[in-house]
Amino acid sequence: MNTFLFINIIIAAFNIFILVYAYSLNFFPIKWRKKVKQETIVGLAIIFITMLNMFVWIIYFYYKLFEPLKIVEGLLT
Repeated sequence: MNTFLFINIIIAAFNIFILVYAYSLNFFPIKWRKKVKQETIVGLAIIFITMLNMFVWIIYFYYKLFEPLKIVEGLLT
C-alpha cells in the first residue's frame, strides 16, 4: 500500500508539472510556439494525466477505507 501511495504522489507531481508548463507556454515567444505546436498535445496530456491521477487516488482511498471492513467481516464469520 505504501508503494501505491508513492506512485500516486509521483503521478500527482507529474500532473502539477504539466499544469505549470501549460501555464508557462504564454511566456514563450509566439514564433517559437507556432514552430513547435504543443498547445494541443499539452491540453490532451492535462486531460488524460488528470483522469489517471483521479482514478489512482480513488482506487487508493477505496482500498484504504474498505480493507478494514473485510478484516472485521472475516473476524465475525
